Formats: sequence, C-alpha cells, structure tokens
Amino acid sequence: MWTVDRVRALGVTTTLATAASVLGISRSQAYRLAVADAFPAPLIRAGSRIIVPVAGLLRLLLVDTDPVPGGRRLDPGGEVSVDATTTPPADYAHHRWRHHPEHPGDDE
Repeated sequence: MWTVDRVRALGVTTTLATAASVLGISRSQAYRLAVADAFPAPLIRAGSRIIVPVAGLLRLLLVDTDPVPGGRRLDPGGEVSVDATTTPPADYAHHRWRHHPEHPGDDE
C-alpha cells in the first residue's frame, strides 16, 4: 500500500515500474502508455531509461508538493518554461549510437 510519505521517500525520481505500482497499474501498461506518450505523469527519457519525477506523481495524486517551508520558492514567478512532456523539435532525430568503423580513432 502506497502512502504519501512512502511516495515522498522515493526521492526526486523513481522508475517507471515503481510509478506504475504507485498508480495501481501494471508495469506493462505503464510502458505501453509511455511509448504512446500517454503516461499521466511527466517522464524523463535518458537514453533507453524512463525516469519519473516524484513531484509529478504527487501532483497527479493531488498531493500538496510544496517542498519549501513557508511556501517560498526559488523562482518567484513560478512559470514553467520547459517541462518533461515538451515534444522534441521537428528536426530531432533519435538515434542510438552504433559502432561504425569509419569513425576516427576506431582503427585501434
């Protein structure tokens, strides 16, 4: 059973499998939603890893996520300029690095 305190104890980020458990969905369903860009919380893609910010989970669960006592923030305006759900630019090509013998320094 996930409580607010247990979710906060996860730290800043967690895995997609753990986020699925918190939300009460299966791990495979969470990955299907992530692939379809339909996961209900923000996701961070780092190579082949998918990382879930705990603050996004807490917001999704409608939990007060103000981590600063007294409600003071470092960014007084509080406007978000870029978030984890921002789509990549049209000219973005997602390619994993593969070994190519024509790369300089590969002759060793």
